[in-house]
Amino acid sequence: MAIGGSDAGISAGLRARELDPDSEVTVVVADAYPNFSICGNPDYVSGEAVRWTDLVHRTADDLKATGMEVRTNTRATSIDVSGRRVAPRKRDGRTELLPTTP
Repeated sequence: MAIGGSDAGISAGLRARELDPDSEVTVVVADAYPNFSICGNPDYVSGEAVRWTDLVHRTADDLKATGMEVRTNTRATSIDVSGRRVAPRKRDGRTELLPTTP
């Protein structure tokens, strides 16, 4: 389980799949854009990056092809470290308890 879809969260998920291709990796992303480069925002504002989509490193389909599950529009609302679980909440208010992997 990785929380956050920017470079750190996506990199952690990709690395976990690289180390163990059979592992189940879920990435929880608060917005609809996994692997969106927020550090590129100044390039967009300045006009150097003409389209905001130029700041997206990988699409959800790209990440799905790696075997990861990406849950967009989902925010982690609580983390139970000792129980190894995360409670994500979708924008519509639904929640479910997800196990994390060791």
